[in-house]
Amino acid sequence: MKIFTFLKTFLVVAFALLVTTVFSKEIDVSSSKTELKIQSKSASGIAFKNNIEKLVFSVIQNSNTDYSQVSIANYAKSDQIGYPTLPVYRKLMEVPQGARLKVKIISYDLKEYKLEEYGIVNKIFPCQGPQSKCSEDEKFVIDNDVYQKNAFIKSKLADAKIIGSMRSQRLALVEVSPFEYNPVEGVLRVYNNLQFEVVFENADYSATNDIKSRYYSPYFSGMQQSVINYIPNSNRENLTQYPVKYVIVSNPMFESSLQPLIVWKKQKGFNVVEAYTDEVGTTKEAIKTYLQSLYDSGTVEDPAPSFVLFVGDINQMPTYNNGHGVTDRNYVEYTGDLLPEIFYGRMSAENTDQLDIIIGKTLQYEQYTMPDPTYLDEVVMVGGMDSNFGDDWANGQINYGTENYFNGDNDIISHTYLYPESGGQSSQIHQDISNGVTFANYTAHCSPSGWADPSFVISDIANLANQDKYGLIIGNCCSSSEYQTTCFAEEIVRAENKGAVGYIGGSNSTYWDEDYYFGVGVGAITEDPPAYEETSLGNYDRSFHSHGEDFGEWYTTMDQVIFAGNLAVLEGSPGSAEYYWDIYNLIGDPSLMIYFSTPEVMPVTHDEVITIGQTTFSVETAPFAYLALNMGGVNYATVLADENGMAEFVFDGFTSPGYAEIVITAQNYQPWIEDILVFAPDGPYCIYESYILQDDSLGNGNAKAEFDEDIFLNINIKNYGTEDANNVIVNLSTENEYVTLIDA
Repeated sequence: MKIFTFLKTFLVVAFALLVTTVFSKEIDVSSSKTELKIQSKSASGIAFKNNIEKLVFSVIQNSNTDYSQVSIANYAKSDQIGYPTLPVYRKLMEVPQGARLKVKIISYDLKEYKLEEYGIVNKIFPCQGPQSKCSEDEKFVIDNDVYQKNAFIKSKLADAKIIGSMRSQRLALVEVSPFEYNPVEGVLRVYNNLQFEVVFENADYSATNDIKSRYYSPYFSGMQQSVINYIPNSNRENLTQYPVKYVIVSNPMFESSLQPLIVWKKQKGFNVVEAYTDEVGTTKEAIKTYLQSLYDSGTVEDPAPSFVLFVGDINQMPTYNNGHGVTDRNYVEYTGDLLPEIFYGRMSAENTDQLDIIIGKTLQYEQYTMPDPTYLDEVVMVGGMDSNFGDDWANGQINYGTENYFNGDNDIISHTYLYPESGGQSSQIHQDISNGVTFANYTAHCSPSGWADPSFVISDIANLANQDKYGLIIGNCCSSSEYQTTCFAEEIVRAENKGAVGYIGGSNSTYWDEDYYFGVGVGAITEDPPAYEETSLGNYDRSFHSHGEDFGEWYTTMDQVIFAGNLAVLEGSPGSAEYYWDIYNLIGDPSLMIYFSTPEVMPVTHDEVITIGQTTFSVETAPFAYLALNMGGVNYATVLADENGMAEFVFDGFTSPGYAEIVITAQNYQPWIEDILVFAPDGPYCIYESYILQDDSLGNGNAKAEFDEDIFLNINIKNYGTEDANNVIVNLSTENEYVTLIDA
């Protein structure tokens, strides 16, 4: 469990924390909706305006004392332990390379509210430290000196702090704290219509664009647009034409077992790099050095890795521990901060039999070869037992998921179990998972052996009967993926002919607020959850992206689920962010996309044949699908479809007839694998192939076409037809007014 040290001796640790939320009141602040809006932006910075529509006050009953809690849509909580908890808005923003940040307050409207005049008579609830899901005896903390001082408690109205870099994007956290509170007088100051600027000093946009090109990945480019001020890459390279790099780091004992997975990943268009520890090194340091060398040497044409799969349990593949819990994050973090540069996951196997099982499940799921896919329409959602946090935190998270996504509107049947009834429904939950589900989510208490209450533990896995019906399970709970020992996550993914294809969980304690943000996003924590518009985006929103979100908010793979959740934690509870990036881990393939309901057939339209020598081929398919063009087991081209589903392969032409293969994958679509005829037309069929420029006799001999210089062009053409081409005539033409053809 994470340890928090209180340095102020006058912080009072009193009776056990017991929180109950009752009725609420509202104070209208303005007629304009609550939002942080960009008013203008330029190369030198961004001008913001923050507006507040209304404040919502609820009564918090802690043991024998009533407090008030104030909340605002999309706002998190202040984090100074023992001080009154006031709403704070936090949002990630992009910062150009080299820039230093400076915040300037421009203007605001200030109004004071005497809270008792609005029927709000209790003091505002004090901020508590993260509340562990491994304990039910967390202590209540209040700074009595602060509450007894007749003065306003102040914070910076607006601030911006550099967080670090995630791959090609430098990130900062904008924080708006538009409140001051006097606990003795019961007065709340509200700074509305707050206008401020974040200034970029010494920004280097050339370096920003270069890094974006060098480290481009379609899987990260989407995520990077989720900041409030995405900076597009102004370089002109067609970055969607280069293949995704997928690195497998493994003990050599698994090399043979890995081959079916490698063949499939190459078939779908990944550039697979096999890295075995007898070659790259067996220590953490050696493995990280190797991976970082691949990352640092990335170019536009040969991109840095997008995914790393670690294969083996900790005896075959070592892991890190930063004092929070076991983690593989260090392997893929290269900029000295908390944010990874590469998506990663671990297939934790002690022997080849276990790995064969994991890979078999993965291939069946991703290739959509399960005998009966109807189970993909079903999920299990569980709010577990906790007398303090079960109603608002556990039920609130699950209710948000089922009201917005896991329901009939999305062709999903949710087997939902809420506190307190869930405690007596372990057997039915086991049966639902045994029948087969594509997704399950539990939030409450756990241990390395599994879910606590309702119970679902390692010994129950053997009784499952969900052969060919595997899915992803998320345990928002303590230590269920504590893989330095035998844990629930490993066992349910290793289980033969049953269990899961992937498991996301913590390698140490998890926390109630943070897990709520992980799933729902930042907003009010209530059993009757806030509307979609009243929260930031959590992993539910980003996995479904069914509210018109831009591609920047599409998080489609299993490891992207963790990134989606942890980015919400970063905005909601930044003090816990590094801890969460360490402990939350994936047992499974980081690139695998989960089907949320039975997937649609991939829409595909293209010409019926490819002609020998042809160098482009267009396909119309699902928006943002990933396409691969192969022949003879060799990848010739990859491309990412645009927002309209349009994609064009650009490749060196085929030189012999036969069949090429098109493979198309996209979230919530069945993978498309199709053979397409490559043919040579009857008769001669000549295609331009290359040219040689000669200026030796008429120019300066540097093989370049320069101003006022006469040159010769030797044109090479190739006949791909079935008959000889005789008496071939080549005609040259140009639309360039500055070029004159002397003999065309």
